[in-house]
Amino acid sequence: MAFAQLSKVRLEYFPHGEGAERVVLIHGFQASARIWRLTQEALPAERYTSIAINNRGAGGSDAPPHEADFSVPIFAADAFELVSQLGWRDFTLVGHSLGGATVAQFAVDHPELLKGLVLLDPADPDGRGDLDAAALDAFIDARMAARRQQQARGAAGDAIDAAAAGVPPELMRALAEDMRAAPERRLRGSMRSMFSVRLGEQVKRLPMPVLLAGGDADELIPLTSMLATWAKYPAGTGLHIWHGVGHSPNLDCPADLAALLRRFVEHTIPAA
Repeated sequence: MAFAQLSKVRLEYFPHGEGAERVVLIHGFQASARIWRLTQEALPAERYTSIAINNRGAGGSDAPPHEADFSVPIFAADAFELVSQLGWRDFTLVGHSLGGATVAQFAVDHPELLKGLVLLDPADPDGRGDLDAAALDAFIDARMAARRQQQARGAAGDAIDAAAAGVPPELMRALAEDMRAAPERRLRGSMRSMFSVRLGEQVKRLPMPVLLAGGDADELIPLTSMLATWAKYPAGTGLHIWHGVGHSPNLDCPADLAALLRRFVEHTIPAA
């Protein structure tokens, strides 16, 4: 692991490899950077350098005190500050679940830095507009109450939806502990932001190659929703669907995900 002191928070991130191809990985709503470990390990270390970032409030990253300190634009701004500190550009940016909205925000704000964008079971770039403020508050309160009940029973929470059959037990334990430790203010701010994000018109004009991938057994973001999201991105955006895989291919088929990333980086992007 490594740490970067940014202007407002210190972020933890996990580097892997020393290759010329660079990949930045962003986790989702309740997860942490650990969810990317097996994907990072499946990328050839001599060809790829990857970093998996713990958003503020995740893992060992700082967790500011207010709900308003956590949102898609803030997560994207933190990632920008971190890669700028590292001196990275011309990298492939990958986001999972809520991280799909985060990387979309990053791509809209800083398209010149990216050689490619990958969305894994992503949140809709236009959020949800079907709840007014009071209804959204009630929805978030209900979700947080359900989480507290899950934790009282010893569960880590939802937002993974993975069989994780081949995942080392110690990795799942560490990921579950990160999820249990996620402060409620982070989750509240993230969920509120996930509903309010409105990027659809902007992502349609992204200049870099884009790929959307996901599992057709995703119970959190159904395939129909993913296809609607895919249609909002530029014409020619790639689409890859795994049969029988849930919301987290980075746990259920990390080697297949790494192979897909390699094809995108090594063949699709150069041909664009």
